[in-house]
Amino acid sequence: MLILLPPSETKTRPEASAPPLALDELAHPPLQVPRERMLRAARATARGRTAAEDLGVPASAPELVERMASVDEEPAAAPLSVYSGVLFDQLGDARPGPDRRVLVQSALLGLVDAGIDRIPAYRLSAGSRVHRLGKAASWWRAHLSPLVPGILEEVTASPSPFVLDCRSGSYRTMMPVKTRAGVHVLEVAPVKEAGGKRTVISHDAKRFRGLLTRVLLEDPRPLPDEATLIAFLEEVFAGQLGIEIEGSRLVLVDRSE
Repeated sequence: MLILLPPSETKTRPEASAPPLALDELAHPPLQVPRERMLRAARATARGRTAAEDLGVPASAPELVERMASVDEEPAAAPLSVYSGVLFDQLGDARPGPDRRVLVQSALLGLVDAGIDRIPAYRLSAGSRVHRLGKAASWWRAHLSPLVPGILEEVTASPSPFVLDCRSGSYRTMMPVKTRAGVHVLEVAPVKEAGGKRTVISHDAKRFRGLLTRVLLEDPRPLPDEATLIAFLEEVFAGQLGIEIEGSRLVLVDRSE
C-alpha cells in the first residue's frame, strides 16, 4: 500500500548537530538533477529582494529566509520528525513498514520517502514562484510524471494494492496518479454529514487524513480488495466515522454533532 501525503507549512527544525541534506542518499535517484536545480533556485529566491513574499515566510519568522538561503547546509532528519501540523500530529509514533509506504510531495525535493529519507525544515510550497523556474508545482510535474509507472508497479505487487491519496489539490497536480490495472487509487475525501446533507471539510480534513494514515501504519494486515479495506476501516472507526467508496474516492463521513 502506498499513502501519498501533502507536506506541512510548519516544520520542526532538526537538532543543529544533525548532518545536512545529502541528495545522493534520497530515494528516487532520477530526481537528483531536478533536486539540485530546485535547491539552487530556492537559494537564489531566498537572496532576492522579495524573498519573504516569494517563499511565503510570515513576518513573525524572518529567520526562515536566511535559513532558505543556505538550505543545503541546514540539518536534516527523518521526514515524519520534521513535518508538523494537524495531519502529522495525528501520526504519533506510527511509521511506514514493509507493506505500508508513505511518500510526501515536496516543493523543494519533489518526492520524499518518509521511511528512509532525511530532509531539512525548508520553507517552500507548491504555489511558490521560484527564481527562473516559475511556479514550483508546475515545474515539478514534468520531472515527477515519469516516476509514476514504476511507483504503481511496486504497488501492484503489494499484498494491499492501494494508493490512498491524502494530498491537497495543488500537490496532486504536481504528480497526478490514476487507477490502472492491478492498482486502486483512492482520493481520501472527508465530509461532514448533518441533517441528511454533506459538506466538504476543510481544516479538519487534515486531522482525519492523519488518523487514517496512523491506523494503516499501526496495523499492517493485508488489504487485498475494496471490501476488505472498508471492513477494516469500519472496524477501526466504528462510532467515529462512516466509510464509503464512491468511484475513485474513499469518503470518510463525520456524523458527530
